[in-house]
Amino acid sequence: MRLFHYFKRKSKAEAILHLCVSFVFLAVALSYIYILVWALFAGLKTHTEVVMSPFTLPAEWHWEHFLEVFKTLEVNGNNFFDMFLNSVWFSVVGVLIQQFVSINLAYACTKYTFPGSKFLYTLVLIVITFPIYGNSGAMYKLIKNTGLLNSYAQIITTASAATMYFLYYVAFFKNLSWTYAEAAMMDGADDFQIYFRVMFPQAKPIFGALFLSQWIVQWNSYESALVYLPKLPLLPVGIYQFSTEMQFRARLDILFAACVIVAIPAILLFAIFNKAITTSVSVGGIKG
Repeated sequence: MRLFHYFKRKSKAEAILHLCVSFVFLAVALSYIYILVWALFAGLKTHTEVVMSPFTLPAEWHWEHFLEVFKTLEVNGNNFFDMFLNSVWFSVVGVLIQQFVSINLAYACTKYTFPGSKFLYTLVLIVITFPIYGNSGAMYKLIKNTGLLNSYAQIITTASAATMYFLYYVAFFKNLSWTYAEAAMMDGADDFQIYFRVMFPQAKPIFGALFLSQWIVQWNSYESALVYLPKLPLLPVGIYQFSTEMQFRARLDILFAACVIVAIPAILLFAIFNKAITTSVSVGGIKG
């Protein structure tokens, strides 16, 4: 009923456009669900069934394959739990650092006028705009020469505000009234107290939404970790290298079971916090 009233308020062209976009999003969502369900069934089959009958239900449901993943998945001396902890460290702590740096710089450039404030804002825009292709060799040499190759300390390289998330924070703080800060000043609060006790708490919804969005990306990312952390593999790197081994060992069932297990944390977090993500961030700006 609410959907009917929604379309009733729209023009015919707007309603048709909305329906077309909704169908496209629905088709994409269903394709992702299909891939996940297919991988789940593949993990419950035998290797022969996966190869010979990829689109049928399992003849027998081999749930033990998911337990076997924890014993079988090993890369460069790192077992499943080692890679899980590596992924948590670089995806959770690394993303927190990057988001905190981004929101701090966005607040300073938006709410304060100081020498170089506009330059910093422009510099971030330039870095975001310019393509990064071709700098991989220089980045690898820098990380190697600084001793950060295969190091947990490499997480300090995430302390950069030169990301699209910086622009979201800028948009948020531009629309946040300065009267809150003025009221705090009258009560004797200094700049740090204003930020951490007045302004930052109001940015928690957008901070949490952007953190979750970036975490999902980092949790599934393997390209950089494959180059810079070969001895400290993350779970996506483990799955990537594990895939070749399982093909030669004729155990695609274990491979797909591992893929499903790795996808579970991201699916659960998105299912729990999807409302926060979709309501806090929208294309073109920030919602309150």
